[in-house]
Amino acid sequence: MIVDSVLILGGTGLVFAAFIAVANRKFKVWEDPRIDVIVGLLPGANCGSCGLPGCRAFAEKVAQGAVEPAKCTVSEPARVMDIAAYLGVDAGEGDA
Repeated sequence: MIVDSVLILGGTGLVFAAFIAVANRKFKVWEDPRIDVIVGLLPGANCGSCGLPGCRAFAEKVAQGAVEPAKCTVSEPARVMDIAAYLGVDAGEGDA
């Protein structure tokens, strides 16, 4: 009786694990790995002074090339240069 219970629960667990694995492959969303590095270089203030709703959104736009790294008015100039060097782009000019 205990063996039957273990087999039923184990089989059910394997079936659901297979469904989860298939769903993970089917619905996987690719994200640029540079975004996490850029977020790590930003101050993390989430102030919105760049016109975007937080540092993560700013990092996504910088990685896409839609925004210059210097548009983050809270970052120190050295950090802005680190971001630009990491991406291999010009830092641009920040807003005063």
